[in-house]
Amino acid sequence: MPEQKTPQILSGFVIKLLAFGLMLLDHIGFFLMNRYFGVNPGLYQMAYVFRCIGRCAMPLFALLCAEAIHFSKNGWKYFFRLLAMHIGISLVLTIYIYAIPGSNLTADQLSGNAFADLSLLALTLLLFKSKGWKKTLAILPIALAALAYGVQVYEYANSVTIHWFPNYLRPAYSLLGLLIGVGFFYARPLGELVSKPFIKNTGITMEAYKESKGYQKIVNIIGVSLFFLVLVIFWGISYIGYTYDFRPYDNYLMQMQSYCLLAIIPIYFYSGARGYDSKPFRIFSYLFYPVHLAILFLIFSI
Repeated sequence: MPEQKTPQILSGFVIKLLAFGLMLLDHIGFFLMNRYFGVNPGLYQMAYVFRCIGRCAMPLFALLCAEAIHFSKNGWKYFFRLLAMHIGISLVLTIYIYAIPGSNLTADQLSGNAFADLSLLALTLLLFKSKGWKKTLAILPIALAALAYGVQVYEYANSVTIHWFPNYLRPAYSLLGLLIGVGFFYARPLGELVSKPFIKNTGITMEAYKESKGYQKIVNIIGVSLFFLVLVIFWGISYIGYTYDFRPYDNYLMQMQSYCLLAIIPIYFYSGARGYDSKPFRIFSYLFYPVHLAILFLIFSI
């Protein structure tokens, strides 16, 4: 079977850079919206557009996390790095909020920690990959995601704040982010299943075909299809109890969140290759999230 001409050209490195840029845009929009709400409608609307475009960052990071677990020789090491970042950021925020006199930041003002979402997803996928009874332990991170989702729904529907589970300790995307990541993870085995009939009589082994762009195209299509399905389900949930001016189960603010479907475009062009990688870039990757948020916080505190 000759190699198919396909447009799968974006490496994991390029996807990650794009995700970083979109995350930065999203957080700039977040700070601008808080500053200009009810003050400057034009800047507020611009900030809203920033946030809509920035919503694409989450599925890209979910894809990268799923790929890391699939290909990593030591997925647990990867998970513990994510967990260490989550714990470290949480400790710093806890000290700043509760231990520093005169702190002008409260727990209620913070959103979820991205490393909470990624470490939860990584743990779930690692347990799915485990053998025997260990697979059943995946129910624990799934239950945590479900708890976070339930708390978020209750808070949004009743306009209250649950103080025993503060935002900055939660996975912000809870079940939504987890299911999207699981979909990307299982796109590969499903792609293998779908591909078997096509290569059955070609003399090409599955291992050889999995190195082709044609196979990656199938995987990408399955991944974005599952991504779309999950988003549609949560969009439907957001209409439960719908009234003209309020959707009590819309804790993900799906009107804005739905724009993350634009991430389908770079995901479709994903080549499956890791791309550039180095120790300095890995350090940059882990530090980008807390450092850029700290810089934005300082800028908008002036």
